[in-house]
Amino acid sequence: MEKARLLNAIIETAIDGIITIDQHGIIESLNPAALKLFGYGLDEVVGHNIKMLMPEPDKGAHDGYLDRYEHTGEKRIIGIGREVRGLRKNGSTFPFRLAVSEVQYKERKIYTGFIHDLSKEKEAEERLREYAAELEELVEERTKSLKKTVVALREAKEEVSLSLEKEK
Repeated sequence: MEKARLLNAIIETAIDGIITIDQHGIIESLNPAALKLFGYGLDEVVGHNIKMLMPEPDKGAHDGYLDRYEHTGEKRIIGIGREVRGLRKNGSTFPFRLAVSEVQYKERKIYTGFIHDLSKEKEAEERLREYAAELEELVEERTKSLKKTVVALREAKEEVSLSLEKEK
C-alpha cells in the first residue's frame, strides 16, 4: 500500500506529462502536468480516444498504428520515443518528446506516454536561426561595402598613378 501511494505521489508531481491508455487507445489517466499541457480537465479526457490530443495526420492514423502493432508486434515508437505534436483544447499545437512504454497488467495491455514539452527549446532554436540569418545578412552587407571600398581605393590609386605619370 505504501509503494502505491509513493508511486502515485511521484506521478502526480512529475514535471513531465504522463498519460495511460488501454490497447484500444482509450485514455485511462493523465497526471496534472499532462492536463496542464493539453489544457483539459481530467473528466474531459478520461474515457475518450487519445487521438483527441493529436493534430492530423497522427489523429487520423493513430488507431491504425495500434492495430498494426497488435497484429505485427513491430515497435515503431514503443521503447524508442520521438518528437511529435500535441493538440491543445484551444486548438493550438505544441512540440513534445514522446516516449511510450507497454505494460501487461492483469491480463490487459496498458500504454504509458511520457511527454516532455519542447516548446521553449523550439522557440530558442528559432531565435538562434533568426539571429544567425541576421548575422549572415550583416556579413553580406559588410562584405559588399568592403568590396566597394576596395574597388574605390584601386580606382583612386590608378588615378593617382596616372596623375603622377602625367606630371613627369
